Amino acid sequence: MLEVSLYPEHYEVFGVNVGLSVVISWYVLAILLVIILLIHFLVVRRMQIVPKGWQNAIEFMVDGMYRWSAGKVGHAADFVAPVAMTLMAYVFFNTIIELFGLPPATEDINCTFALGLCTFFLVNVTGLKFRGGIRGRLQGLSMPSPIVLPIRILTDLIAPCSIAIRLFANIMVGGIIMQLIYAVAPIILPALVASYFNVLHVGIQTFVLGLLTLVYVSEAIE
Repeated sequence: MLEVSLYPEHYEVFGVNVGLSVVISWYVLAILLVIILLIHFLVVRRMQIVPKGWQNAIEFMVDGMYRWSAGKVGHAADFVAPVAMTLMAYVFFNTIIELFGLPPATEDINCTFALGLCTFFLVNVTGLKFRGGIRGRLQGLSMPSPIVLPIRILTDLIAPCSIAIRLFANIMVGGIIMQLIYAVAPIILPALVASYFNVLHVGIQTFVLGLLTLVYVSEAIE
């Protein structure tokens, strides 16, 4: 039977209901922290002038993210790229865990809204930093005419909700489609479709989150 709920699955920690998505996020973050520490001690601290092996892979990802960010936000890439890459990594790993039979944390609207708030703070902090404070930020929001200032402020405030609903809805729809396929054809077909929804679909949503983040930042500093 198809079940769809907007509320996080109940899960108690020391008698307090924190939601299953929060606990899953904790586990994913703990694993990521261990991986990051291993990379730091085994790769980063042993980097060579001529890269090879894992150093090649790490430099490829970091340099690719920096170049992508620089193409969108220009000189602010040094400040923005690490945060954008962190948000993208969080979304990717908290969604790809569905391959292991665990419910993705991004199926919880609270999780996606928190990601939207992170983007909101990144956009406004970057705008304040690179436009010379509050006055410069307000001048940017007043372009091309002061009459658009209220509209631009409202658009800026709506951005976290837009990101949250977009990501949550896309992930939830993917899960609904998989449930429908399991109900209609429980053999062979789900495995084929899962290769899209659990891998390619996750990659697309991660890319879209990063792209929206960079676009909002570019609007704040242009």
